[in-house]
Amino acid sequence: MTLLLWTFVIAILTAVACSLAGVMLVVKREAFVSEGLSHAVLPGIIVAFLIFRDRSSPLLIVSAGLSGLLMVWMVQLIVQTRRVKKDAALGIVFSGMFSVGIIASSLNLKNVHFHAHCIIDGNLAFAAIDHFEFLGVDLGPKAFVSMLACLVGLLAFITLFYKELKLIAFDECAARLSGFRPKLLHTVWLTAVSIIAVAAFEAAGTILVVALMIAPAAASNLLTRRLSVMFAVSAMLGAISGVLGVALSHFLGISPAGPIASMAGLQFLLIVCF
Repeated sequence: MTLLLWTFVIAILTAVACSLAGVMLVVKREAFVSEGLSHAVLPGIIVAFLIFRDRSSPLLIVSAGLSGLLMVWMVQLIVQTRRVKKDAALGIVFSGMFSVGIIASSLNLKNVHFHAHCIIDGNLAFAAIDHFEFLGVDLGPKAFVSMLACLVGLLAFITLFYKELKLIAFDECAARLSGFRPKLLHTVWLTAVSIIAVAAFEAAGTILVVALMIAPAAASNLLTRRLSVMFAVSAMLGAISGVLGVALSHFLGISPAGPIASMAGLQFLLIVCF
């Protein structure tokens, strides 16, 4: 396939995966968590790279996911003191962890092609160039393989635990009385969000990841109160943002991240207005 076609495919996969991941965050009124996770995983990436010295190692994603869980645990620990509200605790923890990651990268990765601005900005236009080979077979761009795996895994999780997700989304007390463990399931969901965010970093960057996790999910939340429909609408809006954003970026000759985020925001504004 041509580079432009691969860019369309990667953008759609990334947009759909992020849009689905953001639904529970919006329903649980934790949209700011996506911003926190997208920054708090940086120390995990840096630490894993310093240990293994391999930018393509899957252990970077594992370490980043653990870093995201550390952020969630630290926020919950602070909130339990009842002296600081959740939004304030989240802002303190994720900004602190991101600062640690920036300092570590500045001190230890001066001569390595591994820069924080790449994680923040990303560039879908170049994601189609770096291909993944397995046993001599070209499986396509690495971003395509990683985002496809994340999307399939997320869809499987939603399918298997849909009833439980619906319970914790709308009535956490009833979920607890029914024998479920809402906090554990919520933590697992945040772990999935962390992994998807990390997988999308190199291609999309954190700014686009946050936009795709929140705007389509928030728009779908305005259109329906049924969780299944909300997932479907959010995924559809995310895919439309990806297609229109890449097309606009190709026409203007610029990076796709900005146009895709703009399309997602424009869709939300149109739905709010009409």
